[in-house]
Amino acid sequence: MTSDENDQTSGEIQALQKEIEQLKYQILIQNVILDDFFNNSPTGYVNLDENGMMLKANVTFLDWLGFTRKTLLQLGEFSNLLLESQKSQFEKDFAWIREGGQTNNQEFTLHKHDGNSLDVYISGKIVSPPGEDVLIRLTIVDVTEKKRTEKDLARKSKEILQQNLLMKKDLSLAAGIQNALLPPGRAKKFISTLYLPLEKVGGDFFDFLTLPNPNKIGIFISDVAGHGVASAFITAIIKSTIHQMPEEVVDNPSELLSLLNDVILTYSDGRFVTALYAVIDFETGDMVCSHAGHPYPYVFNMDTVNELKLKHKRKPLGVLSSATLRSKQAQYINEKVNLKGASRILFFTDGLLEACSDRRGLKFYEELLHDFLMQHRTEDSESLIAGIFSDLMDFLEDSDLNDDVCLVSVDLTINR
Repeated sequence: MTSDENDQTSGEIQALQKEIEQLKYQILIQNVILDDFFNNSPTGYVNLDENGMMLKANVTFLDWLGFTRKTLLQLGEFSNLLLESQKSQFEKDFAWIREGGQTNNQEFTLHKHDGNSLDVYISGKIVSPPGEDVLIRLTIVDVTEKKRTEKDLARKSKEILQQNLLMKKDLSLAAGIQNALLPPGRAKKFISTLYLPLEKVGGDFFDFLTLPNPNKIGIFISDVAGHGVASAFITAIIKSTIHQMPEEVVDNPSELLSLLNDVILTYSDGRFVTALYAVIDFETGDMVCSHAGHPYPYVFNMDTVNELKLKHKRKPLGVLSSATLRSKQAQYINEKVNLKGASRILFFTDGLLEACSDRRGLKFYEELLHDFLMQHRTEDSESLIAGIFSDLMDFLEDSDLNDDVCLVSVDLTINR
């Protein structure tokens, strides 16, 4: 071999050695990176042999449990870190892994060095190449915070459930109280009523007021804006107030509404109240009424049913004081209507008119009410009220009421 050939061979060997050294360096760097990833990963790693003995654990796992590598490995089997009640489950999982299977996010609790515990998810699989000694790696995720959050949520849910049960109990009690405020069913044989609160308690209210003249009766109906407990509270105030009115006020609808308006203004907190109060004299056929933003009633004759459009339309109660209304010439006024020849008068709240059917393309029951009343104008009040309820339910079908509904039907010709 010539000297030139020897020099060429020597150069090739040196280049190859240099390449080998570079590869070794790259492998060393990769091992350092892998070792750093293994030890400082936010996930815990533990290597086990085929008998479940701990061979290696990363720094993250050691920090979680508070062990040194030496004290951890002295425990021997990984199962010694588990609660006694969980060891049998881990043994089943480990047997499955050893056969080549894989587990994912199995829930366990580990003993810490200080006697406390750590909630974790454990996944496991074989990581050694075929033909080599079995090496099993457990990947461990700390879920202590997650479990704490779950416990807090469970505790809060229990508290909320208890509060809901208490609220339901209170609402049932409130509903019973509100029902007691309303006249009992068929309190007057010539009057039929229907009360459908949107919730357990509602803001609609009606009452009958007695007068010294046995031929007269006062019919009061109102609707507090909104519904629920706050509105029901205002109805209780209305009941208490009107039943404390002196006889001369009970016989004077506009005066009753004026006094009631100022009381409501004190307590309503912005919730206005529509109302209509009418005193019917069955002997003369006259009705004296006063209006406060409430829907007009319907008057039934033998052949017709007409809306009783009052001349003196006024603002709801609880908007402006009665003194302010008088200064604006907008005070509540009595209006006399003669009902001779009429067979019935129907009072109601706007929840009846505003009942809406989704199936019918957002159609309101107001569009059907007059036709229904015409078809059933000859029925007595009890049958009429039952018919309206049935027709309303058919109209709504799967839709819900939008507001409380209240109906009061007064027969004008029946023997009282």
